[in-house]
Amino acid sequence: METTNFLPGISPKLCGRAPKPQARILADKMRFIHSSGLSELADLFKDWLPASLLESELKKDRSRNRTYTCYATFWGFFSQVLSPSTSCLEVVRQIQGKSVELGRKAPSSATAAYCNARKELDFQGLEKVSQAVLSRLSAAAPQSRLWLGRRVKVLDGTCISLADTQANQNEYPQPSTQKEGCGFPAMKLVGSFSLETGALEDYCEMPQKSHESRCLLELMKLFDKGDVALTDRGFSSFLNIATLKSEGCDAVMRAHQRRKIDIRKGESLGEGDRLMAWSRPQRPKGFDEDQWKDLPESLDIRVVAFEVRQKGFRTRSITLVTTLTDPEAFPRQELIDLYMKRWSVELRIRDIKTTMGMEILRCKSPKMVRKELLMFIIAHNLIRVLMIESLSHTRAELERVSFKATVDTLRQFRPYIIAAKSNKSMRDVIDNMIRIIAEGIVPERIDRSEPRAVKRRPKNYQLLTSPRSRMKVSERRRKTPPKQRATLLS
Repeated sequence: METTNFLPGISPKLCGRAPKPQARILADKMRFIHSSGLSELADLFKDWLPASLLESELKKDRSRNRTYTCYATFWGFFSQVLSPSTSCLEVVRQIQGKSVELGRKAPSSATAAYCNARKELDFQGLEKVSQAVLSRLSAAAPQSRLWLGRRVKVLDGTCISLADTQANQNEYPQPSTQKEGCGFPAMKLVGSFSLETGALEDYCEMPQKSHESRCLLELMKLFDKGDVALTDRGFSSFLNIATLKSEGCDAVMRAHQRRKIDIRKGESLGEGDRLMAWSRPQRPKGFDEDQWKDLPESLDIRVVAFEVRQKGFRTRSITLVTTLTDPEAFPRQELIDLYMKRWSVELRIRDIKTTMGMEILRCKSPKMVRKELLMFIIAHNLIRVLMIESLSHTRAELERVSFKATVDTLRQFRPYIIAAKSNKSMRDVIDNMIRIIAEGIVPERIDRSEPRAVKRRPKNYQLLTSPRSRMKVSERRRKTPPKQRATLLS
């Protein structure tokens, strides 16, 4: 028989139910949020991002446990970048819907609590979460993906449009070609992609007018000794090549258009293959003089010249410069084939910008813009996880697995992961989803022409040529002209 502490022999049922401890109430709330409509993403990626990692890295010291915990807020934010049209209100509605299903009281419809929880996410914690995903992703990639036993980092830049707020304008000014009050803040993003996994491993953000070449020095903090930097001509400079070499890394770059190279000079290593000595040029403006003097006075640079012939296109001559000077360990054709893979970075940028919808970031302050950008990168890399897991069901290369099909499959399978009645049935749904992802193979499209041109015409709206508060709509756009209206009526 149950008894009370102060009145032995008397059951607590006669005195009423004891109040539930506050800690238990909070634990019930957290279990409810973890089992909400966002839990299917957590269940899908629990081996890559366990709940303990998110709580330990994202929760600030002495922060209170609220309804929207760091765990729930992270996956809510993840859900928004996975489906760019998802608003903060829609995330709140998901949790409200789950409340009704479980017979609980639905939380408030106000989005303030969720939005404040997003602001409280620790940015350094998000960076640690991103690094945890990258370390697991690198370990899961097969060793056959390496290039001649070396890891290759592909670098390229792109621009992203931001919400037109004063805070964003101050941090990332709009292009000078746009009129005041009619443009949008623009961020330039330079990313380092892994040729092995396709993941975005590191990035550097800056205003749109800044040159991307110097970002290579900042991105090198994640380069390991022996890595190879694969870039276009924009990064090709004595400074970048010398810095890579001093860190034990190598470079394969297209020669900059301003550097005149005579392929007849230097030591011959074969047809279209030369070894030359580059002298240190004058110190660039703004670079520290002492650091510049620490660079070597000359570099041994291998120059590889070749032509690209494609049916229906003009023949192009390309000149590569590289620090891989051994022609036996690194044959000329291997270098050419490696550079032709540089185009893959354009596809990775298209995946994260166009397919995932990162072309326009919606947050209204630079602090939240950086968090939104990092969440897009985490989501992109986790999708690459699913693509690598699908390789066990197909003989195709990773490049042939469709990123767009993977995103679409994940979006459509989310409700069925939620509806699973047991862990076994949920695992079966996930396994079948990965098998179906393996069926989304992009065929080889040799000599396919895809010009960047829009076929469908936009609606005939006026362009905003002055601030909206002073803009006057033309009378022709305000109403239908009388003659045209009479013709329509007749």
